[in-house]
Amino acid sequence: MARKAATPRPVRRRSNGLRTRAEIVAAAERHFAEEGYEATRLDDVADDVGIRRAAIFYHFGDKQELYAAVLEEVFRDLTVDLSADGSAVERLEASLAGWIDFVSQRPNVARLILREAANARPGAATPFVLAGEATGDWFRALLHDGIASGEFRPRVEPDRFMGLIASIAFFHFAAMSWLTLDAPVDPASREELEKHKQELLLVAHSLLGIDAPAGKAD
Repeated sequence: MARKAATPRPVRRRSNGLRTRAEIVAAAERHFAEEGYEATRLDDVADDVGIRRAAIFYHFGDKQELYAAVLEEVFRDLTVDLSADGSAVERLEASLAGWIDFVSQRPNVARLILREAANARPGAATPFVLAGEATGDWFRALLHDGIASGEFRPRVEPDRFMGLIASIAFFHFAAMSWLTLDAPVDPASREELEKHKQELLLVAHSLLGIDAPAGKAD
């Protein structure tokens, strides 16, 4: 009697492939953040995952495609909690607090963004610019809603507001370590994160001309 052929398991193979891809992206995120795009070696990424370098090309065409995938995942995760509910002020405050929590949990994100900011070229449609387009569109729409409702009376242009807030939000994690050498501060500690949220909201409220709630000083 002929032996019955084993039933293939496409779901398991697909699951393993997706898991390996996710591990490659996570390892690449660490290397791109710590070493920069040019200095990152795919051999090192592969070693971290426990695969051969050639296996990376099963998932990504080249190093640039892998970098684009890292940035896409970063911004997708960054925008997942951007709320569509509540007033413009409530959405603004929730999004900025969410940014701080997100970056504190994934410090590589701040490093990636600071590296990209340092290498920015006017008008260049870089992978970073393309990956962050949806986030920028969300904030522009929020600012438009807030201006239309009268909640925001901005003192700066919308794009300048986003640039200033992003600078404060992300550079904080890099700056506090060397600005407080005499009295070391952990920017990721709970106390510092709460301070940072309040400071960021204070700046945002001021730049957007948001009225303070009754009973609170401006």
